[in-house]
Amino acid sequence: GTSLLLISHEPDLAALVMDKKCTQNNATVTLLPPPHRQSSNIANGSGNKNDDNMAAPNLFGINAWHRFAEQLADYVMWSIPLIGLTFIACGLAISMLSADILQRIDVTEPVIEIVDKEVKPLLKLITGQESNAMTMMMVKMKVRSMLNTVLPDAKANLFAIGMAKLFVLEIGPLLTALLLCGRIGGSYAGKVATMQATSQNKLLQTLGINPQLWTFMPSLAAALIASPLLTVMGTTIALWLGGIVGPNYGIGSLESYTRYVQTAVFPTLRLRGVETWQQDGDWFFLSLNNTGNVWTNVLDMLDLRCTWSDSYVDALVEVATWPPFFLLLKSTLFIMVILVVAEAAARLRPNLTPRDVPNVITSSVVIASLLVIIADWGFSQLWLLRK
Repeated sequence: GTSLLLISHEPDLAALVMDKKCTQNNATVTLLPPPHRQSSNIANGSGNKNDDNMAAPNLFGINAWHRFAEQLADYVMWSIPLIGLTFIACGLAISMLSADILQRIDVTEPVIEIVDKEVKPLLKLITGQESNAMTMMMVKMKVRSMLNTVLPDAKANLFAIGMAKLFVLEIGPLLTALLLCGRIGGSYAGKVATMQATSQNKLLQTLGINPQLWTFMPSLAAALIASPLLTVMGTTIALWLGGIVGPNYGIGSLESYTRYVQTAVFPTLRLRGVETWQQDGDWFFLSLNNTGNVWTNVLDMLDLRCTWSDSYVDALVEVATWPPFFLLLKSTLFIMVILVVAEAAARLRPNLTPRDVPNVITSSVVIASLLVIIADWGFSQLWLLRK
């Protein structure tokens, strides 16, 4: 036979459908509050079984702020172990390999051979006499002493600059983005694909809600905050491990490593306004005594042209490739690519079925990873424009 299951919160309308004069063998199920709620109603003098004394439903997620907060917590908290452990392994591996290479490099003997070939004839040319063994021994001792003084600091400087440039400019943003292709991009693609396969997006449209505004915008806002934070966290972990590994291999000290890293990560912006500020940091207070120079000093401070060029294109390249901004710019663009690919992979398939959801996740992760690598190549071309 045929049966009709009616679930209704409108008793008057339900009574019309369940009228015994029109139908036979009807069964009515009434949902009552739990026993402790019923006893509470009786104790309060309310004998009405339909008294709605139930707890209010959880409405978290009905507005964009709730969904943004939920996505931000999800993207950050579940990604911290992944990013942290990955950068611990990567930072240890690269710092140990770099320190080991620098430790094995010894230029003393090649330099001594050059001294034998070049300095000995030069001494003969200057003095007019053949250099004896004692003179050459003294020269070699002096050269060895100079090398022993200069090389350790040079190796420490090279190690710190290499770690800073490698992780801040390249490995940090790229590795984080590739990890987030699966963590954030795959998660978002699976969520939207599931909604698409179960007609939840059509339901949102029926209710007059834009599905993109419901899911994409809060997720994108959360990802734009999470990605730079995770990139900075991973890069900081790797650089911190470099400061521990280097001294253990005899490459400098923690203090010198920290100083060189800070210099490499935060170089001076080569803009005329910044140079003016550094040359005369208290210009404003000095100009109070000479009000005629106030606006001149202000205009000098606002001069955003490079110190070597009048072109604003060069100034834009200088700012865009400043290491901290370069890192944030790459991480922001990478996560935008990841979310847009995930949105397109899931949303642009109207007749999606639940069995197709894994394929959507796979295609989203693979395509986003390839586009991130291509975008990274584009950023490398931007870096080559830096003078």
